[in-house]
Amino acid sequence: MTAADRSAPLPIEGDLALGVIVFHFAVVLLHAAAHFHYEIPLPMWQSVYVATVIYAAPLAAGGLLVARRLCAGGWVLLVSMGCAALFNIYVHFLLVGPDSVSSINIDGWGLVFLGTAIFLAATEIWGASVATRLLRVAHRAQG
Repeated sequence: MTAADRSAPLPIEGDLALGVIVFHFAVVLLHAAAHFHYEIPLPMWQSVYVATVIYAAPLAAGGLLVARRLCAGGWVLLVSMGCAALFNIYVHFLLVGPDSVSSINIDGWGLVFLGTAIFLAATEIWGASVATRLLRVAHRAQG
């Protein structure tokens, strides 16, 4: 990659993807605070999944996008957001357990838990959609 390639502006889809990543990370942190407040434990496999797929992978995708690696960043974002959405919808809305919105009182921090669970799923679906658009643009530019 040349210096000119690194200084070229990102396509609008790249900027939008970075915005989704930042917004998603903020929602994740707020949701984690609600988990902490309610002392909702996660099994080890879920903790590892959350750390890698929901925290680290979108940030890695953002790093790749900033480095102008649009295809790689788009793929990492698509896979991480798609897998995160499936996980969050399952554990928060379908599975009965301590991490389900049905097991939380909907007041105070319960509203934060419910709202961030909804925003997580919505943001992750949005992120997968933006990543798909970004991949289309990146493949057209290569090709």
